[in-house]
Amino acid sequence: MKALQPVALIALWLLASAVHALQLYTEEYAPLSYSHKGQARGLAVDVVKELLQRLDVTASIQVVPWARAYHSARHTPNTAAFVTMRTEERNPLFKWVGPITLSNDSFYALKESRIQVSNARELASVKSIAVPRDWFTYQELHAKGMQNLLGVTDPRQMFQLLRLGRVPLILTDNLSFYAKGEAAALVGNLRKEDVRVVYPYRSAYGYISFWKGTPDDEIKRWQTALDDMKLDGSFSRIYQRWLPGETEPGLRDLTLYD
Repeated sequence: MKALQPVALIALWLLASAVHALQLYTEEYAPLSYSHKGQARGLAVDVVKELLQRLDVTASIQVVPWARAYHSARHTPNTAAFVTMRTEERNPLFKWVGPITLSNDSFYALKESRIQVSNARELASVKSIAVPRDWFTYQELHAKGMQNLLGVTDPRQMFQLLRLGRVPLILTDNLSFYAKGEAAALVGNLRKEDVRVVYPYRSAYGYISFWKGTPDDEIKRWQTALDDMKLDGSFSRIYQRWLPGETEPGLRDLTLYD
């Protein structure tokens, strides 16, 4: 049997898409994404909705636990997840569109905490460090043998543990503390002035991760639409509305694996 040509593959994908609309998944992680009265909201949600409108694509956005979002985008046709941190290990598992966020991951303590960490080795002496167990950072550090990680079920639990003084450190990004209003409860009502960086970890770019079987031409359409948003200023208006003053991701992260 002859292999299907690219045009035939795209036609099959479009036919499947007509029957099964694109399903997009995200998680409760304000201010990037969260649910409000059954509807998805947040910076990343606004970016994705603008892309859907520009591309005239019908899709559903559902807020679910991150493990489900990630698993669905990896294994189920016509799905995608966001915001997914793009790493060398994850790169071959998806098709990527982005970046849509730029964050700085760090180990945070409460502002009044006296804890000091001057190098990575000293992190091992900290009693416990809370991180959602479904996050790549937890999996990465656990694989490196870090014994004092406290794997929690979701980001909200991590922030609550820090706010209540149950753990001395958490590992999260600088964007989390911009959550306002009802969404602030998802980060334990912690603000930038309530916490401090004890030890920086790394910078990370967040993407929309599509099911790997998505045709390259469709990924190119999405990427072009996102690039256009950045060029015409609409991306910046969304970004600064949610994260005033924060550095925005450029057109492409050239250090990655395109």
